[in-house]
Amino acid sequence: MSTAERSIGVAAETTDPEDVRVGETLKALLFRTEQTPEGFLVRRPITHAELAGQVRTTRSPRGVSRGYITQICNGEKHLTNAVLYQIARYLGVNPIAIKRPDLDPQQQLLIAA
Repeated sequence: MSTAERSIGVAAETTDPEDVRVGETLKALLFRTEQTPEGFLVRRPITHAELAGQVRTTRSPRGVSRGYITQICNGEKHLTNAVLYQIARYLGVNPIAIKRPDLDPQQQLLIAA
């Protein structure tokens, strides 16, 4: 941090590697496979605005902001448990899949059994 930043009280920008990893995991989960009326499977991305409108917590009963979801995906903000559970519910996944993804698919099968 430079002396100029220190003198005006600007904090150094730091990102938590865990927040970055969670953001990358969330970005990967924002692609949903849907079936068209003709029977074709297509990948449709879920937009940050769509997800933000569905994430309702006691602090944000009308949904969180699109910018907040974008900051989470970029690893700039920490994903709170309240928001984590709402995102997992909307995506139809276990919250653990977002917070602590398992890299070994064989271990995932053992847990599900």
